[in-house]
Amino acid sequence: MTEVSAVKKFATLKAIVVTGIISILLVLAGTVGLLVMQSNLHENVEKKQACYLDLIAFRGKLIEFEFNRHHPGANLSNIEELPGKPEEPAGVLLFMYDKLAVEMKDAGLNSLPVLHAARQNSPALLALENLELFRFELDNTIQKVDLETRGAADKLVDINHFFLFFILAILLTLSITAGWLLHNNYRQTLIPLAQLASQLKLINRNIPESIHDTAEEMKKELTETEPSSDITQITESIMSFCGDIEAKNKKLDELHIRDEKTNLYNYRHFKDRLITEVERAKSLESKVSLAMIDIDHFKRYNDAHGHIAGDHVLEILAELISSQCRATDVPSRFGGEEFAVLFPKTDSDTAREIAERLRKLISIEPFPHEQHQPEGQLTVSIGIATFPGDAADWYTLINNADRALYKAKSCGRNNVVTFASMNADSTTEG
Repeated sequence: MTEVSAVKKFATLKAIVVTGIISILLVLAGTVGLLVMQSNLHENVEKKQACYLDLIAFRGKLIEFEFNRHHPGANLSNIEELPGKPEEPAGVLLFMYDKLAVEMKDAGLNSLPVLHAARQNSPALLALENLELFRFELDNTIQKVDLETRGAADKLVDINHFFLFFILAILLTLSITAGWLLHNNYRQTLIPLAQLASQLKLINRNIPESIHDTAEEMKKELTETEPSSDITQITESIMSFCGDIEAKNKKLDELHIRDEKTNLYNYRHFKDRLITEVERAKSLESKVSLAMIDIDHFKRYNDAHGHIAGDHVLEILAELISSQCRATDVPSRFGGEEFAVLFPKTDSDTAREIAERLRKLISIEPFPHEQHQPEGQLTVSIGIATFPGDAADWYTLINNADRALYKAKSCGRNNVVTFASMNADSTTEG
């Protein structure tokens, strides 16, 4: 399995929690930043509005000063010759301007340049041409301040709108992310989990092959889809579990069909295979041969050397029989010192060649204590029968192979006899 991506390594719940925490931090940071900006803009708007109102008041004082200057009977041509009261209007204007200058500077506004110049030369303030210029400059400044105040207020509204848009964007992003995670979880967890459950339902305890088939289907689905890491681990664990069960079942099957002493197939398995192969030969019109093998004078060997030595001989003999069998042959222990070898799709001549080769191999094998046997060596007798020429069914095939075996023993042992040759001898004698 290749390594999964970083997103898959996170559980869905963890991913949602992490995404939620990040979103909350973004909202908090954005809220704090926007609130600070909003507070600064609001303060700036208030300052500009205060300057606007003070400029309006200053304009009213300037108009009042101009009105007093043109009042009948007043002689203001030389402000220095007037007593203290005539100087009050100019002093009030200068005081108001000083206050306006500070406020406008604090609000980021430009002060009145003409009035600022006149501040250094107060007698010139009463000149007619200066009054007109002051009022013109004042009207322009009031308009500019009004525009800037409106602009600052609009900017404050835009900031509020942006803040709402920011919150909505965060919520929308969080919703889309959560929806994607849920969809991804459904696609990578719930769907594979349902498929896994449906595969497990197909396991039939009475059919061992179903465990293997289930594991193969799981492996196929695991490579075709992209499940989450948790589902991948669960699936791989179940596949491993199925593999262990399959391996143990095979071992149990081997124990069930194998002979404990010789490790050859037992009589039960031999009989099942014999019936199956005979039925297959009937349908395919082929041949099946059977060789029955018996150890010569084995009772005498057991009586002289004990059953432990006899069991050792059986083990050696089983290895020799297996060494001469093909992959399709079925070497079995028939019972006691008797063995049987099933040759599927094999005629009598081929079976005889294999049996003769086996007989010679056994006769030259140095068995323990074989020198005490009647012929000075341990040997076997073999009888062969072939379906369908020698028998019409599996039961008759065993009987006729056994008859050929006893014929081999009666002919001096250490011999191979086919049932077909017995019939030929009977015909010749007749």
